[in-house]
Amino acid sequence: MQVLLIEDSALLREAIMEVLSHASLNFKHVATTQADAIALLDKETFDFMIVDIELAQGNGFEVIKHVMQPDYPFTPPIAMILTNHAHPHYRQRAKDLGVKYFFDKSMDFDSAIDTIEEEAAKFTL
Repeated sequence: MQVLLIEDSALLREAIMEVLSHASLNFKHVATTQADAIALLDKETFDFMIVDIELAQGNGFEVIKHVMQPDYPFTPPIAMILTNHAHPHYRQRAKDLGVKYFFDKSMDFDSAIDTIEEEAAKFTL
């Protein structure tokens, strides 16, 4: 499974990649800003993207909106939001955008990792 990790915290990026190092996935690229993420998504295909809402510049919702546009050149990757901003209105906005998974970093990190592993297993079958 080809993954784009969109997260501005170096510590969290390293933790996610370390915890998932045994899984059948490839962190193809990492982006820390909205612009970097969109540029990568316009050049290459990804199966899955892990998206933080608040980025160093811009936000994850705009990245998700970009890949959901009718003229997006590839099949949109499965989207997971992993955020510290798990407010109900953000959850609803994510749902409205077609985000498949939404997790709170502080409360649901283990569940998010389990879900990523489950998605990765689907690609090895």
